[in-house]
Amino acid sequence: MSIVQEYLEWKKIYDPTPPKPNKTYNRFFWWRRYQEHNFLPKRANIFDKARNGDYDVSPYWKQREWEHWFEDQEIEKYRKEYKGSFEDRGWGERQVSKLFWERRKRLLNDAERDEKNRWEMLVKDLKTCFGGDEETIKTMFESFEGTMSEFIVTYRDSRDLPKLQPVPSL
Repeated sequence: MSIVQEYLEWKKIYDPTPPKPNKTYNRFFWWRRYQEHNFLPKRANIFDKARNGDYDVSPYWKQREWEHWFEDQEIEKYRKEYKGSFEDRGWGERQVSKLFWERRKRLLNDAERDEKNRWEMLVKDLKTCFGGDEETIKTMFESFEGTMSEFIVTYRDSRDLPKLQPVPSL
């Protein structure tokens, strides 16, 4: 791997600069800047759902961290454009910070709710496809390292289900 490729990999993981928001304004969800994840239908294959990212970590966690960066940018912009007295500048900065604090709080609520829903969907799909109980899935999931597709395959193999035999041709 070349130095450029290593740098691009590092930048994808560690770069604090968030991607540009790609969502139009929604007055009912004003605190969300990005498009929501499109889940596959309930009847879709469990492996397709894993590939689609339906069971991955909620994107709201990352968006919540990006709000710190957006806040710094907004305060810097406010300081450059401010024309009033120095004493009143702090009040305006607090108003900007207050808006971002509220946005981060709502994103945290969304992230926790989304994470819970994703976990419940994973457990329900695993129990439907391969059987088992939530406690077994939880203990196996906590000790597993790998992708979601690998976890599903490992869980399926741990259940000792009978292998499907091909249909004989007549």
